[in-house]
Amino acid sequence: MFIVAFAAISFLAACSGGSKDQIVHKWKFSGMQSPQMDRMMAETDAKCMAMDDSMKNCTDTTKMKEFKGQKDMMESQKAMMTQMMDKMKADGWIEFTKDGKYKQNMSGTEDEGTYAMDEAGKLLMTTDSKGKTDTLNIDELTATAMTLSTSRDSTKIMFAAEEGEKK
Repeated sequence: MFIVAFAAISFLAACSGGSKDQIVHKWKFSGMQSPQMDRMMAETDAKCMAMDDSMKNCTDTTKMKEFKGQKDMMESQKAMMTQMMDKMKADGWIEFTKDGKYKQNMSGTEDEGTYAMDEAGKLLMTTDSKGKTDTLNIDELTATAMTLSTSRDSTKIMFAAEEGEKK
């Protein structure tokens, strides 16, 4: 489903501007800003309102059931997106280690791979366990916060440092 794919792409799309050692930490997912997701949610709301209007003016019971089914499906998709974001906020994390490796758990799916940063500390390049590579912008990287973004769709992923030892 597009929701899971979008989340996976979005997750790997964000981080910038600090010392390379600052990334070595376990980071808890704290939020996401996605113009694409915001647009999709707004479009879904508008379509649901249009379905309500159509149902108010409908006298054909077959058409009424069709409108209701379409609205229910859209509301279900929106609820799934919201639940996925809530799960990511509750359980999502990524951990970078000094030896150039990372592990992550987003939406209940764990993965690992390797990473590298450019000399300026502005780009993060990752390669997951399946060999897929991504390049992310590092928008913020401090001892307590990391924000990564993708130039594809301007999605920003925010993380907060978890308490404990650096790896």
